[in-house]
Amino acid sequence: MKILVTGGSGLLAPYIAEQFSCAGDLILTSRNDPHYPCDLTKPQEVSALIDEVFPGVVLHLAAMTNVDYCEEHPEEAIAANATTTRNLVTALAGSEAYFVYISTDQIYPDGEGPFCEEGSGPVNHYGKSKLAGELEAKKYMNSLIVRTNIIGPSRTSGRDSLSDFFIKAFSEKKQISLFKDVLFSPLHMATLAQVLLQCYEQDLRGTYNLGSHEGMSKKDFALKLAEQKGLDASQVTITDSTNIPGRAPRPRDLRLNVACFESMSGIKLPSLQEEIEKL
Repeated sequence: MKILVTGGSGLLAPYIAEQFSCAGDLILTSRNDPHYPCDLTKPQEVSALIDEVFPGVVLHLAAMTNVDYCEEHPEEAIAANATTTRNLVTALAGSEAYFVYISTDQIYPDGEGPFCEEGSGPVNHYGKSKLAGELEAKKYMNSLIVRTNIIGPSRTSGRDSLSDFFIKAFSEKKQISLFKDVLFSPLHMATLAQVLLQCYEQDLRGTYNLGSHEGMSKKDFALKLAEQKGLDASQVTITDSTNIPGRAPRPRDLRLNVACFESMSGIKLPSLQEEIEKL
């Protein structure tokens, strides 16, 4: 069986490849991939790729994730996050392939979490474009839509995760601001990849939150990470995200309620403290 992974040059792809290598022949694609190049915004290229590979599983990781860039370039955000999904779903029509769409916690409103899957209300163009991508993915019957946030060491040259950013800043004693008003509940990329493989093995379909239990502020996350790594965090400034000018609007509470996923899958997700310890 062939397993097609889009966004092959992204942060999550190496972790997905590691987990899914036991399930079939992996094919990673990106716009500049030397073996399987594909501009996913172009339906003809997507159709040709699907016809060539004939995948049994498609993991759609490719996305435009820079929130501020998406806010300034909403049409590009829609193309990257929704049009690509529509093109893949269209090309898969009549197929029995298992389709996974990686969405985001940014589809939720600026309210009080943890959020359940029933609601949405993105406050920025990134969240709106990913929600539009979800609607495209739902048109394909055999789909799994995952709302999540990720941490973990990058295995991709030139790409840093949030945890990488904090570790480098502490190691280099840089002055950075930590937001005490922004809450989240991310998963380590290794955890997410492992759980997605279990979802595939169960043929789980639908839309689910995949996050950690007992989320915390990004300030607390960063300080606990520094403690875990034995790094000096004395150079930081503690502030509210609203004090930083020029940023795109963002929800301040991005914690995810994962009860529905745990009930449907029988998979117990870890606490955020456990995920920090994996770092």
